[in-house]
Amino acid sequence: MVAEKTSARRWLPRIATAAVLSAAAAAVASPAAAARHSPAAVSAHHPPGYEIITSGPIGALPSAFNSGAFATCPAGTVVWGGGVAFFGSPDANLTVNTSNPNGSGGWAARVNNTGTTTAQFEVDAICANKPKGYKIVSQMVDNPPDTQSHATATCPSPKVLLGGGALSTADQVAANLTSAWPQSSAKFTGYLYNGTTSDANFIVYAICGHKPAGYKIASNSGSIGPDATLEDGLLCPAGTSALDGGAQALDHPPAVQLSGSIDQGPSGWSIALNNTGQSADQEDGYVICAA
Repeated sequence: MVAEKTSARRWLPRIATAAVLSAAAAAVASPAAAARHSPAAVSAHHPPGYEIITSGPIGALPSAFNSGAFATCPAGTVVWGGGVAFFGSPDANLTVNTSNPNGSGGWAARVNNTGTTTAQFEVDAICANKPKGYKIVSQMVDNPPDTQSHATATCPSPKVLLGGGALSTADQVAANLTSAWPQSSAKFTGYLYNGTTSDANFIVYAICGHKPAGYKIASNSGSIGPDATLEDGLLCPAGTSALDGGAQALDHPPAVQLSGSIDQGPSGWSIALNNTGQSADQEDGYVICAA
């Protein structure tokens, strides 16, 4: 077993082991408040201009509506990936509604808090110099009430997937992501359950570019039991840094909800899910890495 990382800024799961978490809600963070992890401190092996920008901790009051925050890339760089995670102990009342590129300049996320106490979360943007062939593509589908919808955004050949995200237009806490992950080196897929009474749109994004050095998508699998939460993590291969990542519930039951998906610094990716159903399900985690 790999030792647990120490950090005060958010929960961090054990790398390459399983145990769970639910995720949480928010308020809007000013891009000006974003903090930086300097490239020198982050990794000796990363794409040119690589930096991880964080919104810092954001308070999230319990609400019938979701809340959001942003992290903005430094001038001269573009977003390659990003994610959202929560501070404190796992809580099945906290789920993710949206985690997506905010144009090419940063990352945005919206989260749900159906609990009774304030939660804190943060949003990270993974930024680097603009690669050749850089392009963000998307696919939008209808997401009717009380329905789970899915979509896949595909990078045009010969570009590869650098990162991806998913956005719901529903602003109520009953709409939550159930899966969002790199399906292949060219495709990013998302599933979202709309438990509200209103029709919404669901949009999945793929951030594309020419294949960077050391490019690899690593994955692992675990199991989440009924009425349980799960947190898991993956390391990038030596000599590479995390660009993006994700998680999928293999059978895509609406009862299994994404509660966090974010970088572990440059070294890897962490995911968190909660299962409110009565059946166990397989969960797969992913991290996209490059040098």
